Amino acid sequence: MEQQRSGPSGPTANRPIDGEERELSLDLVHATEAAALACAGFLGKGDPDGVSDAAGHAMREALERSGLTATVVLSPRHQAHLPHGLVVSGGGRKVDLGVYPVEGASQVARGHINAVSLLVAVEPGGFADMPSASQVEKFVAGPAARGAVDLDHSMIDNLRRIAFARNVRVQDLTIAILERPRHQELIAEVGGTGARIRTLEEGDFASAVMAALPETGIDAAIGIGDLHASLIAACAVRCLGGEFLARLMIRNDEERKAVGDKASHVYGLGELSPATDIAVAITGVTGGPLLPGVGFGSGYAETTSLLMSSRHATVRRLITRHHLPEAPR
Repeated sequence: MEQQRSGPSGPTANRPIDGEERELSLDLVHATEAAALACAGFLGKGDPDGVSDAAGHAMREALERSGLTATVVLSPRHQAHLPHGLVVSGGGRKVDLGVYPVEGASQVARGHINAVSLLVAVEPGGFADMPSASQVEKFVAGPAARGAVDLDHSMIDNLRRIAFARNVRVQDLTIAILERPRHQELIAEVGGTGARIRTLEEGDFASAVMAALPETGIDAAIGIGDLHASLIAACAVRCLGGEFLARLMIRNDEERKAVGDKASHVYGLGELSPATDIAVAITGVTGGPLLPGVGFGSGYAETTSLLMSSRHATVRRLITRHHLPEAPR
């Protein structure tokens, strides 16, 4: 993985890059960094609404300066500053966006780990057109497990195949599951296989990316998650070469009618993430296995981000030092 450290005179400064050739994630990361910095000041102060508001406001302002004309298509939760369908007019290059100014606002408010800010951009019309359902059953794993899992097979069979692909035992695997009442049976089932379990308070998106990255200690992420967050996560997992399977969860008659004959269909990564050009930017807010959080020093703040591009076939880890204005004496 390529690593860069940048500041006011970073590696991309003063480089004349045409708008269509420039790696799009390098534009997105300014918005995720701005959102992470804006809500980091709320750490542990018990105000999740303030966290969300500050992050959304900062991300929108940064997008308006980005040189992109961006349409918000995917938004896991209602965003006051970046609502579904909003068009941010900032320039000539047109993209569709999946936005999450801060995944884990309650985590920030309580001073807990794993909160991130994220953006995914694709060409117009590049996100999957899915039936109207709010949740999906998902199974995410790393590149070694591609083709090794099947949602119609038992948990022990799937974990055995992942372990075989990784050349380890099932007992050596660590599975991420969101801590929800609906997952109690699933947690017991995974525990019965002998695999370790990492329960997370938040992180539909973050847990999927952790499962696709080799250095996080997470071998798979499973459970029922938000549809929009899962589609955004599928874009990142595709950039990382991982495996992502999903099936729509039907909660009521209205969703059953909308889903129709797709109710039992298992969507693969190509269906979940059909875009040709995918760019992803993720910035850590409170730190965790995925990314360090925002750190502060004398007169500066430091952020760590993960940038991905399917078009340029790159995954970058970017450390940025932001010089802060001196407070009046």
